Amino acid sequence: MLLINRFIRLIENHAETLALQWVQNVRTNTLTEGYGKLSKEALHDIVYSRFRKLGEWIGGKEGRDKDIALLFRDIGIDAAKSGLKVSEMVYSFMLERDLLWSYILDEGIITEGVDLNRAIEFSHQLNYFYEKAIYFATVGHEGCHVSAEHAAPHTFFDQIFDGFKHWIVVK
Repeated sequence: MLLINRFIRLIENHAETLALQWVQNVRTNTLTEGYGKLSKEALHDIVYSRFRKLGEWIGGKEGRDKDIALLFRDIGIDAAKSGLKVSEMVYSFMLERDLLWSYILDEGIITEGVDLNRAIEFSHQLNYFYEKAIYFATVGHEGCHVSAEHAAPHTFFDQIFDGFKHWIVVK
């Protein structure tokens, strides 16, 4: 488990560099061209805060699932209001996840077979987190296009969150 914590600390400690790289990637990729309309500063701030909180989110602290789900739902709502396509938003998360994984591999921390097993475990946790993030951001994006009766906070979102609970907790 110590190596996974080291991966997380590496990402959190290099959040600035990683954020700048992600902003460059997302603004120049043809699959995320809508992000080119947003300021570099706004994009940086959004992704920087996600990188700085990664350990808190991946660490699976009790009671955080709904907070994370609501945060990413709001990210989806903001993306929709900014005119981003859902496909652009989803691909931006994929670029984000791949950037983090590539960074871990490029740092040369993985030197033994045991390290490789821990790296695979971390990759699984990272993928699992981003799958949830993508799902709830998509829910938020779609929520901008549903009727007012379904968009009420304690109906639409709670129904989705409750239906999703069986999949949220990894044991």
